[in-house]
Amino acid sequence: MTFLRITALIVSALMGGWVLAHGIATVAALHGRPGDPEDFRRLLIEAAVFIAGGVCILSVAAQQLYCWLTHRKDGGLMS
Repeated sequence: MTFLRITALIVSALMGGWVLAHGIATVAALHGRPGDPEDFRRLLIEAAVFIAGGVCILSVAAQQLYCWLTHRKDGGLMS
């Protein structure tokens, strides 16, 4: 069961990092992009959602790692 928890933690951390990096890359691609202001707004909102989602996924992964490390010794939450 521990292997499954560690695998899920690693996968969620990788997914969160990828989503966050994709959002940052989208914002970087907007610099100097010619086009319709509506398209610019759409891409900016999309990038903001990616960044927020990546931060949320990474914070959940960090919280689960902290919980796993602190409750493991006493047979608590995730032992």
